[in-house]
Parts: sequence; C-alpha cells; structure tokens
Amino acid sequence: MSIETYNFTDDFQDAILACLIRYPKEFYAFREIIKPEYFSGPSACDLVFRLLEYKKKYSEYPDFTTLANFAFEKATRVNPDQAKETLDYAMRLSGVSTKNKVAIRDLCIDFAKERALYVALRAIHAATSDGKANTINPVKLVENALAIGTNVNDLGISLFHDYEKVIRSTLNQSFGVHTGYVSFERIWKFGWGPGWLIVLLAPPKRFKTTLAINLALNIAGCQDVDVLYYACEISQDLAALRAITSLTGMTQEQMGDNIEKGIMLTRKSLSKKLWGNVFIKGYASKSASISDIRAHAKQAISVHGLNPKAIVIDYAETVKPDVVDKHAPDWRQQSDIYTQARALGAEIGACVIMPDRCNRDTVDRAVPSMSSFQGSFEKAGIVDVAIGICATEAEYIQRRVRYFVFLNRHGEASKHFDGTIDSERMKMTVGTEIEYFIEDEDAAGNRRHSMRQSLSKRQSGEELDILSE
Repeated sequence: MSIETYNFTDDFQDAILACLIRYPKEFYAFREIIKPEYFSGPSACDLVFRLLEYKKKYSEYPDFTTLANFAFEKATRVNPDQAKETLDYAMRLSGVSTKNKVAIRDLCIDFAKERALYVALRAIHAATSDGKANTINPVKLVENALAIGTNVNDLGISLFHDYEKVIRSTLNQSFGVHTGYVSFERIWKFGWGPGWLIVLLAPPKRFKTTLAINLALNIAGCQDVDVLYYACEISQDLAALRAITSLTGMTQEQMGDNIEKGIMLTRKSLSKKLWGNVFIKGYASKSASISDIRAHAKQAISVHGLNPKAIVIDYAETVKPDVVDKHAPDWRQQSDIYTQARALGAEIGACVIMPDRCNRDTVDRAVPSMSSFQGSFEKAGIVDVAIGICATEAEYIQRRVRYFVFLNRHGEASKHFDGTIDSERMKMTVGTEIEYFIEDEDAAGNRRHSMRQSLSKRQSGEELDILSE
C-alpha cells in the first residue's frame, strides 16, 4: 500500500504547509500535530523536518525563501540532488493559494489523524512481520493516532475572559459525582470531579470490591449519570450479582432459594433506586491494560449512548501494563498504570475509582499513609483522593470498618469515619466521624493510635446510612 492512498491529496498537504508558513500565528496551535512522517514524498517530508528544526533553533517560523535556503544548506552535504528538490519544492509552496485558510485550518486535525493512523498501522504490520509484535501495543498506537488534536481546540483558560464560566461550572452540584455517603458529601461538597483518581486502599480480602460496588450504585442512584465498572479480578457475572445483592438486600442464598422473587425484587429496586446505569465489563486478571479499557469505554459510550461520570477499575494490581518491559522496575510500571488511569478519566470526563492493595508494612497499622501504596511510593503523587479501608482483627470479626481519608488534593485530609459491613448482602455504610490521635512512635517506626468517637457526634445521633437508601 502506498502513501498516496490517503483521502487527502498531495495538493492539500501543500496547502497546509503554505498556510503554516504564511500564517504562523493562526496555525500556531497545529504545529505539534504537523510531523514529517505525515507527508507524502521525500521533498515534503524533508521540508517539514527543516521547518520544525528552524522553529526550534530560532523560536520563529521562516518565510518561504529563508526556509528554502535553510533546508538546502542542511541537506546539500548529504544528498545534493535531494537538497535541490527540497529547495524547488519550498519555492513552489510560495505560489500555493491559501485563500481557503479557514477551511484548511479546520481540516488540519482530520489530516493529521488520518496520516497518523496509517503510520500506526504500518508500524503494527512491520512489527508483526518481523516477529516483534510483543514489543508494541497495537491498541495504544491506534488510540494515540485517533487522539491527535484533542487539545488543539482547548488552548486553555483566559482568567480575564473565562472567570464566570469557571465559577459556574466548578462550584455547582453537577460539577462532580456524589458518593451517596453523607460523611463523604461533607468533605467533597461538589462531588468527585472529572479526571480525579480515587484509590481505595486496603489489605487483601478487606472489602475493596464491596466498597467499589457500593460507590457505583450510590453514584448512579444519586444523579442521572452512568458508571462503567471494570471487574479485573472476579467475573462480570459475579460482579453484577454482588451489585444486585447490595441493591436488593437479599443474600445470594435467599435469592437462590427463590429466584423468581429475586428477579422481581431486582426489577423493582433498579427502577426505584437507580437514575443512571451501571455497566459492568469483566476481564481476566492481568489480561487488560488501561488502553484496552479505554477502547471498550469509548465503544460502550458510542453503542449504548452512555454518559459515564465515574469509571471503576477493580483493582489496580490486576491491570496489565500497556507495554510489559522486563527491564523496567515493577514500581515504575505500577505508577504508569495510575498515571494512565487518571488520563483516562480526564479524557472521558469521569472520575476514576480504582481500589488497590496496601503494602505489607501497612497491614498491621491502624491507618495507612502516603507510603502504604503497593509497589510504589510514587503513586501517592498521582492520586487525587486516597481512602484507607481499615479494620483491626477484632473489628473485622465484628464486621466493623473505618475509613481514613489520608490523601486529598481537593479538601481536608486525615478525616476518619466509622462504618459497618454486611458481607452477605454486599452492603457497606459510612457513619460518624471519629477522632484520630497519634500518641507516639516506637523504634520500628510503627505508630500506635487511639481512636475515640467524638462526643458531639455521639450526641447528634447521626446514623450509619447512605443517601441512596
């Protein structure tokens, strides 16, 4: 397949270059998506390379004559014949009509996407033919091509012009998604915003999935928004069944004894308790990367018309790195997963809720800290909100839990709450705030804590409840 099979003609690529050189201020935003490999023919490709080289060196764009001579001087010692062709091509561009510059500008992104997609497909074909398919991520290559230009139309915020829009859009109840838990609503009055990464941290088998399911149901139950739930440890059927159990209040055993009643109660609960939809997709552990999840999310949005404002990825350690690099340390790949998850949320316009395991040193502690993330301390610098799901052995037996907000970019941290867990019905509550004191620190670095419930909270009679109930 030749490069000329693109829908965009060589005349159009010439017009783009002519506009970029003649009207650099108007085409300034497009310089990052104009790359040599997107252009047909050695002369055009070389000229774009020299154009970008000139801009980097002199911090401005050249006119046609200056560019022609700059390109000629750079290339003549290597390939005099090609240098002459590039010189002639640059001078020909000076005669290309740019009267339709507005239409040309509007089509620049489509041009770059189409050419980038072809480059990606060619790279995939080459890697496959050479037996090196495992060295690339085909999904990511195609996604990157399709994502070209997404930021071009949003160059940023002018404080002088956009202040009213900022205030109205961020300081209202529809800015983020609401968790459905009264105590959490007091911390995040405007909800969890688009692009936020919220990590639920706990030891193994300590209710991370249960809380994630409760949050998904609460979010869809509080507002007319959808939730995408990616089960990367348990099957999608089991994740859905657990959600149904939480929604109906029937245990799986009770539902198994009377399936028809379970179906009827589920139908009633869905219509009564949920405004939005919870769409569940399962992947086997370590079989899906963030790129795979992104591709599915976009397809689900397109096919089902979803409006997701929250994405749950359950859980971080079961997600496969985009590219498995045997030479890269595990902590680096784990941190990359956090970074990619956060970017996914920003791209979709949703918060991302991603449970993760705490490290071994944290298991015996009363609450987690910034150093508690499994595999990487660097994760703490990426997340927006980190909530520890805490329980001593005695609390675990009594089915009581505590929630400790130990990281919060968007409000007060070190908030501590009591709660309960009904594991048979997959129900978790967040209750009253409890005070937290660090008394001392022993030689091993393990902190001893004392928790006491605030007298004012006890006297208020605040119930352990969620908004959706």
